[in-house]
Amino acid sequence: MMLPDFLILYIVLAPGLVALTGLVHKQIGDKLVMGLTTAVVLSAGILSLIQLFAYAAGIGGHSGGEEHHASLVAAATSYELKQHIITLMPWIHVGEFQANWAIRVDTLSIVMMAVITGVSGLVHLYSWGYMSEEPHKARFFSYLSLFTFMMLMLVTADNFIQLFFGWEGVGLASYLLIGFWYQNKAPNDASIKAFVTNRVGDFGLALGIMAVFFVFRSVEFGPVLEAVRNNIEVVPVGFTEAYHVRELVIPFLNWNFSALEVIGVLLFIGAMGKSAQFFLHVWLPDAMEGPTPVSALIHAATMVTAGVYLVCLLSPIYEYTFYAAGMITIVGAVTALYAATVGMAQNDIKRVIAYSTCSQLGYMFFVAGVGAYEAAMFHLFTHAFFKALLFLGAGSVIHGMHHEQDMRRMGGLARFMPLTYAAMMIGTIAIIGLGIPHTKIGFAGFFSKDAILESAFAAGQAEVVFGQMAFWFGLIAAFLTSFYSWRLIYMTFHGPKTWESHGHVDDHAHADAHGAEDNHGHGHDHTPHESPLVMLVPLALLSLGAIFAGVYFYDAFVDHNNEAFWAGTIYRAAENHVLHDRHNVPEWVLFAPLIVTITGFVVATLTYYFNRGVGKRVADSGGPLHSLFYNKWYFDEIYQATFVKGSAFLGNVFWKADKKIIDGIGPDGIAAVTKSSAGRLSKMHTGYLYHYAFVIIGAALVFGAILWLRAGGAN
Repeated sequence: MMLPDFLILYIVLAPGLVALTGLVHKQIGDKLVMGLTTAVVLSAGILSLIQLFAYAAGIGGHSGGEEHHASLVAAATSYELKQHIITLMPWIHVGEFQANWAIRVDTLSIVMMAVITGVSGLVHLYSWGYMSEEPHKARFFSYLSLFTFMMLMLVTADNFIQLFFGWEGVGLASYLLIGFWYQNKAPNDASIKAFVTNRVGDFGLALGIMAVFFVFRSVEFGPVLEAVRNNIEVVPVGFTEAYHVRELVIPFLNWNFSALEVIGVLLFIGAMGKSAQFFLHVWLPDAMEGPTPVSALIHAATMVTAGVYLVCLLSPIYEYTFYAAGMITIVGAVTALYAATVGMAQNDIKRVIAYSTCSQLGYMFFVAGVGAYEAAMFHLFTHAFFKALLFLGAGSVIHGMHHEQDMRRMGGLARFMPLTYAAMMIGTIAIIGLGIPHTKIGFAGFFSKDAILESAFAAGQAEVVFGQMAFWFGLIAAFLTSFYSWRLIYMTFHGPKTWESHGHVDDHAHADAHGAEDNHGHGHDHTPHESPLVMLVPLALLSLGAIFAGVYFYDAFVDHNNEAFWAGTIYRAAENHVLHDRHNVPEWVLFAPLIVTITGFVVATLTYYFNRGVGKRVADSGGPLHSLFYNKWYFDEIYQATFVKGSAFLGNVFWKADKKIIDGIGPDGIAAVTKSSAGRLSKMHTGYLYHYAFVIIGAALVFGAILWLRAGGAN
């Protein structure tokens, strides 16, 4: 079941239109802007969730078993794609290069619309309480709606150009939101860092789109992906012969490259930047300089999941690549482990959750790399609930602690903020993936994370490149995730009330608000307090998703009903049985995630609950391993010393060369000679008549002598 076209258009376009109210906020007032943006995005979220639930319910009733699996494989190979295109208007029509403004409605876009508008609507509602003291509310809510609109443009695009528009629009909106408090240096630096880092990835994405048009002579998803699925013959730009696209080789500098490999790698580089994968991850923790609702929106539902969505959307391409798929697997696995190690040593509550996001994105990528795209989308879906819950819960803590973010200055908050504590506990249990194998008992993260680890192990058994490495890296990351998640809970909500010894610290090096939001005077009571109802309602609704989203959608996303649910929007080659083979993994693989999760809980409990001083002593000792993790493996320092200073050095060298050689010999040199000559000649203009008479007489004598000599020479 799909909603009528006019309701789908409302979901996609209304957030963009209502964002324009921010331009006239002085005329209509901040409250009306806040009310309109919140009402529109919330209503869009409700409609999107209705559509998702109705669609999932419509594919129920399938049975399991080997016979069912055989029928699903047949359905996958026949590949009857179910989608609906709503064309809005022509956009670019230049020869073969054609792109329309259009809305693509299929399973992938239905899932993403529900995630984006659902979480964004709750973030809008939450922001009424969190940003209550902010003087520029209209601008903030307008940016949130703009962000939501750009993400919807991205996930509903039916061609690469519209996707690129949404992709860059999300980058712009994130720049505005991260740097919302632009009066301060830290948010400005963070927004620029995010923008520049994403430009590196977007350069790869742009080249990938160019390569797509070069090979397929089209930028529309339908013709491009259909050509790959059916191995249709294509005639690339500049070629005279037709080639089957899977066998097409592009010569470059005496090397031959598979066309699909080139396209796959370039497009994944774009995904690496947007989804903060290893090497291009450095912008994500700095994005915490924006208000906490922004962190929830960027990390949970929108910007960082765009790369995972892109890889799953282009599954036909990655099904027939070796190096590109292997690159996705290894980058994702390394990111999952790397970010988990860093998360263990951070003290800022938002940065811990930020590195958690980076790690969870790594899970999504490496399972997509081994061919279980459905499991990647399932984790994207469940992650949206518990990650938004954790970020908004952290925002509730920061709000109740008068904008303190350092967990070392918290402790004992469970008694003062019981509802926030309950929400954070639910988010923690969901993100560590606690559940009992062979049962339906577990929170959302249990179902999606275990599906990922089982698929990775099955891929390794099937000799899929880097499958075994991904499984073990993911298993270690699961232990670390449990450890740092419970560390956050114990440091924040249990133990001694360290905020009593420190008092209220109005230090904006640690504050979320950076001055604009924290208007509390030092004479006020700074005892921690529970957040207002408008902030707690979103936490309650997200808690329901963190508990039930996994068990409810498990069959549809990754189990018996998955082929009917995805309806061709995700493609797997006939030889790819990874998602099914995960049911045949050894018993120890099913229980290994539970064991490492419990182990992480026990270690964190012993370290930060029963022996709270142990963690502090380890941190104070400053050992090499702790220093490595605390300083994020020194990536910022390395990039500063190489790319930043190196670029500045080269720029300085070339600027001086340009100034001294090119400009010196060229325009500046000619101008200097002209000016000097003119200066010398101007000295002859003295203004005295006898000087001019002397020159005239002298010239007459000289010219007369020349003429006389020539006349005499002639005789």
